[in-house]
Amino acid sequence: MARFLTSFIIVILFFCNQGFTQFLQNDSAVFQQKFKLEQSIEGSFNLFNVDAIGNIYLITPTDQLKKIKPDGTLVAVYNDVKRFGKISAIDVQNPLKLLIYYKNYSAIIMLDKLLSFRNQIELKPLQFFDVNAVANTYDNNIWIYDEQNFKIKKLDDKGLLLLEFADLRTLFDIGPTAEKLIDEDNHLYLIDKEQGVFIFDYYGAFSRLIPIKELSNIAIEKNYLIGFRDSIMEVVQMKYLTSTKYALPVLSEKIKSLKFINNKLYILTKTGLNIYRLD
Repeated sequence: MARFLTSFIIVILFFCNQGFTQFLQNDSAVFQQKFKLEQSIEGSFNLFNVDAIGNIYLITPTDQLKKIKPDGTLVAVYNDVKRFGKISAIDVQNPLKLLIYYKNYSAIIMLDKLLSFRNQIELKPLQFFDVNAVANTYDNNIWIYDEQNFKIKKLDDKGLLLLEFADLRTLFDIGPTAEKLIDEDNHLYLIDKEQGVFIFDYYGAFSRLIPIKELSNIAIEKNYLIGFRDSIMEVVQMKYLTSTKYALPVLSEKIKSLKFINNKLYILTKTGLNIYRLD
């Protein structure tokens, strides 16, 4: 990622020197970056995620969760995934504490680094009725976004409420609809496909809204927002609100999901997970 970000900063400085300080969302220039296929994991998978040290987490059609090391070695398998139906999301921000979220049942399962069961929280009995996004916190607790009252809340591992933000409808004309929560680099990011990326501090103070829309599979790495649109990877430098687009590798199969982390691009198709290194 360091080489990629260094190259990207050079591009940003060029634009700034030319006076382009506005957000370049409509810029049509697309860079043809070299993505080298490094590894393929064959199989049928419904979901995947990758943690900061490169471990890969895969959900199979039979609802197994598999953890695989960066070198392809299988670490562990969790088989009791179906207890609450289909998984909606896997948060791997903390490799020592995985969160599996079942939106239809408003249930959170916590696993350790070997995919052993640690705990579970059922949110509806705790009066959290409309939770669409959950995430690990910087201090080993859990963020949730309760859209019944448009509040971000922090819970401990037993579901005890530790902190809640103000009703977001008091700050915005329309309360956000969360696709994802991301705790990264001393900020909490709420991803809303229709409105953009809302940024807060850890105590609920609103910082700003980045009005980027219609990007999927968004990730945050330091001061960069990375997302995907059609066959393009878009990298947004959040300080200057400038955007650079890169063409994805050409594939014959339809892409199911993507992620870019640590200078690697992960592309999930119906036949497996392809891992590319950005040269």
